[in-house]
Amino acid sequence: MREFLNCLGTKVFMADSFTDLSYHVGTYGNNTLWVCDSNTARMVRPLPKPNVILEAGESSKSFACLERILSVAIDSGLGRDCTFIALGGGMICDITAFAASIYMRGCKVILIPTTLVSMASSVLGGKTSINFKFAKDIVGTFFPANEVLICTDSLKSLPNKDYMNGFAEVLKHSLLTKDDSLFNIIATQKQKIMERDPATLKEIITISLQIKKSYIDNDPYERLGVRAALNLGSTFAYALEGMSRLQWSSGQAVAWGVCKAMEASREMGLCSKEFAAGVIKLFAFYGFDVTYRIQRGDWMDYRQQLIKNKKAINGVTSFVLLKDQGEYEITSIDEEIIKGVVMVPSV
Repeated sequence: MREFLNCLGTKVFMADSFTDLSYHVGTYGNNTLWVCDSNTARMVRPLPKPNVILEAGESSKSFACLERILSVAIDSGLGRDCTFIALGGGMICDITAFAASIYMRGCKVILIPTTLVSMASSVLGGKTSINFKFAKDIVGTFFPANEVLICTDSLKSLPNKDYMNGFAEVLKHSLLTKDDSLFNIIATQKQKIMERDPATLKEIITISLQIKKSYIDNDPYERLGVRAALNLGSTFAYALEGMSRLQWSSGQAVAWGVCKAMEASREMGLCSKEFAAGVIKLFAFYGFDVTYRIQRGDWMDYRQQLIKNKKAINGVTSFVLLKDQGEYEITSIDEEIIKGVVMVPSV
């Protein structure tokens, strides 16, 4: 088990194997509460008690499931010195960390991400959340984990849809730095990435987290506008997810959202047509749907989702746009431009 990153007090480890990871987890003792989903619960046999097993999927990221976690903790007599252990993807890690942040005003939390999106992005930075009224991540706290344990073995059997959800975040991070290291791997190593080559996965996860850390360290609680750059594509994406009642997966929506942000940047003259086209082409190269447009009859629903965005200030929704690789601007966008890039054109 190798520690390779420390961010906001969170120690991030890379395990050589699941056996290596299991040995490390064994040092936590019995004063723990495990939270898994119906898929990841099978990864540990027998699953230590007490535990909570939630149904896999975004619908479990709810107040009802949060209450289940807290109820089991209380009924099990766990004190403030206990440790919540999350074994799963972004949904499990987010809701478990949220529960830990409010249980007895805060207990320890260990995150063991099992998906690429959680390994390469969501476990770092202390954001915890649940969904509410079809608004994604609208309720939550800042509560950095004590430790994050990454083992790429779990990615071998990850469904392709879930794997690509995570890769969308990796691709997005490659655009947020002037360092070409990650971008070049993505542009030249498609076969290894798609075949889930272990060495390549460890490399892109490591670089992706280092890029995210560079933003978090300069703006831990997203109050200075620096960390907000990590939301590239998210404003467009969250509105799409909300409008579809979370039928779009997070990664597919983010990929679409980044491409919409590039189109808006181009239309506003913030970036060159060549740069925007190159980014959109790269997402398409990996099979993401970059051409989808919402129907004109769905515009008011989509617009309402934009207004509900948790990043809106005084009712004005902000978007992260790119001027070039590693150069961003956070600004509002004229409604007609938004319509132009997200809606089916009028005949």
